Amino acid sequence: MSQCFEVPERSCFNLTHYARLVPESHIVFVTPPGCSRIIRLSAIEEGINERFTIFNLEPSDVIQGSIENILIDGTEATLDRLTAEGRRPKAMLVFVSCVDSFIGTDHSYVMDELRAFAPDVIFMDLAMDPINRETLPPLLRIHKSITALFEKTGSERSVTWLGSWIPPAEDDPLALKLAQKGIASRHLLQCETLDELRQLGNSAAFIASTKLMPPVVRELKARFGTPYYNLFNPADPDSMSEEELLAI
Repeated sequence: MSQCFEVPERSCFNLTHYARLVPESHIVFVTPPGCSRIIRLSAIEEGINERFTIFNLEPSDVIQGSIENILIDGTEATLDRLTAEGRRPKAMLVFVSCVDSFIGTDHSYVMDELRAFAPDVIFMDLAMDPINRETLPPLLRIHKSITALFEKTGSERSVTWLGSWIPPAEDDPLALKLAQKGIASRHLLQCETLDELRQLGNSAAFIASTKLMPPVVRELKARFGTPYYNLFNPADPDSMSEEELLAI
C-alpha cells in the first residue's frame, strides 16, 4: 500500500479531489491567501493545476463587501480566457471559503449573473466551510451538488459507489461479488466526460460507501426511485440487503 505524508493542515481531502470528480470542469476559488496556498500546492502535486483559478481576497475586499463583484468578474474573465485558449469548460465550480460564512455574500445574485452570462455552462455554487457547524459538512454538501447533475434517461445493470475518492479496489469483496453477477461498478472518478457523469443516474442502485453518504443516496432514491445499499451500515432500515443488491 502506498503512503502519502502531508502536513496536517492539508487534511484528508481538499478541492483537488472535487476537480478530479467532475470531468470537463474548472474551479474558481475566491479565498484568503492562507487557504489558497494549500490548494495550489495540492493541485500542482496532483498535476491538475491548470484546472484551478484562484483569486486571493485582501482585507479591504472583506471590509468593502466586494466579494460578489470578484466572484462574478473573476469567473467571467476566467471563462473568457479558457474559451480563448480552446479550453471552455462545460461546468464551473465556484468556491468560497470559511470567511464567506461571516460576510453574507448574495450567492443567488452571483449565480443568476453567471448563468445569464453563459447559459451553456453549468455553474455550481459551492463552499469550503468546515468551521461552520450550522450547515452540512463540505464532503456531504458537495457530493449532493455533484449528484444533482445525475440524469435518469434509461437503466443499466450497474451500481454507482459514492463517498470515496477512488473506485473500489479490484479485489474488494463486494465489487467481486457484483462482477460475478454481471453487475458493473461505477465511480465518479472513472467518468471522462460530464455526460458520462450525468448518466450515472441510470444506475440500478447506489452504494453509500462512507458514513456521510446515506443522505445523498436517500435523495437520489427520492428523485429516481433507485434503491441504495448502505455499505457502512447494512442495518439501515431503508437500505437494500446485500442479497437484494446482488439480484438487481
